Amino acid sequence: MDKIDVEIIYKALRGMASEEEERLVAGWWERYPEECGRVIRECHALMDISELSGVEPASARSKRHSVLKRALIGMAAAAAAVIVALGGAFVSHRMTYDSISSRMVSVEAPKGERLKIILPDSTSVFLNSGSRLTYPVIFRKDRRQVRLDGEAMFKVTHDSERPFVVNTFASSIEVLGTEFDVIADSEAEYFETVLIAGSVKVSNLIYPGQGDVVMRPNDRLSMKNGRLLVEKIKSPEDELCWTRGLIGIDGMPFDELMKTFEKAFDVNIVIARKRLPDISSVEGKIRMSDGVENALRILQYTADFRFRMSRETNTVTIY
Repeated sequence: MDKIDVEIIYKALRGMASEEEERLVAGWWERYPEECGRVIRECHALMDISELSGVEPASARSKRHSVLKRALIGMAAAAAAVIVALGGAFVSHRMTYDSISSRMVSVEAPKGERLKIILPDSTSVFLNSGSRLTYPVIFRKDRRQVRLDGEAMFKVTHDSERPFVVNTFASSIEVLGTEFDVIADSEAEYFETVLIAGSVKVSNLIYPGQGDVVMRPNDRLSMKNGRLLVEKIKSPEDELCWTRGLIGIDGMPFDELMKTFEKAFDVNIVIARKRLPDISSVEGKIRMSDGVENALRILQYTADFRFRMSRETNTVTIY
């Protein structure tokens, strides 16, 4: 068996391989599907190093890349490490680059946690609690597509020849290189996106007749009654405070805030009262790291309600 070059496979996963290197990867798939599958899975596992407490500093990234390079070189000689082969058995031995790009990976951030993911093209995604991102092992040569259910902030690597598309239940968001936040909750039928930098084109999948909407920096786009509406925001940083481990509570109804608490703190919250507490005058941010009980006590300073926490059932009851 001619030697599989791990660094070439890593470049292909990052979308940085030349056409000749892509042909080499496709050839390895055809001749050695099992071994190549293991190597790709290992590379991808290293690429998906997750952060639970915010964006990693540049010094950490530099150190991680150094460790990653040594690990990749070591993997070429360490065939003993057996990780689940990508996608199971391979039906055909005529694997091509396109067939590799059709294999999908799904990552879900557990409730109470946030994950930072590096996609094959070096795009970074900050996935909020309880959210799921599905993306291919290798992006196609003409298009980069992912699917989001939940909330995530994207910092897209620029590639003028391969648009980046985020598909959700309500819309498709197409970009070339930009930074934006998306909330796509199919269960609650809630969709919203905030643009930080660059521009994006949003297609309405609920009401296609509306046509595409082009967003500019500091635009917030939401969906109401199947229609996409755009408004300006004052502070993008406030919209993205969750990436810093904070929950913004300005103007949020009590029941919606409790749903946010459920995801952020991984608890069940039962509102056992007919009238919702009034928190319309409450402003500011709550630290997730302080826990749900502290968050509720902060609200009690301005709202009249009581709560009880059952650790046995992991349930908070609001009275």
